[in-house]
Amino acid sequence: MEKPDRLARLWLVVRSLSVGSLATLFDLGTLALLVHTFGLDPRLASLPALSIGVVAQFFGNKLFAFQDYRADWLRQGLLFLAVEALGFVANLVLFHVAVTFTPLPILPMRLAITSLVYFGLCLPLWSRIFSNAASSSSELKGES
Repeated sequence: MEKPDRLARLWLVVRSLSVGSLATLFDLGTLALLVHTFGLDPRLASLPALSIGVVAQFFGNKLFAFQDYRADWLRQGLLFLAVEALGFVANLVLFHVAVTFTPLPILPMRLAITSLVYFGLCLPLWSRIFSNAASSSSELKGES
């Protein structure tokens, strides 16, 4: 019984990483569009770009990665937003510092910063919201 659990966890991680990758593409695409097409300062463009990534993370993880179709949107959304607020601020501050003090290109820099925040802060915290939901969902189906 242990192998199916490991395989299920592996697929969950793969799905979650896929969601994170897609959310990052939304973030980077929005950032590039706002900076390079509309001429916004990268520090100002960072806010809407990150917002789009956060929305993609929530819906993607709830519906695709964790396959949680329960109508627990408000509670999960509020918990998710509370955790994401920490990550959001961390991304904004780190990006601001990096743009201010380094000559590095903004897109690779954004990728490095969001990866650090995603794996080091957000994923460990907000994955609990959906892992608890996944456990509750299994209990509702009569699984153990």
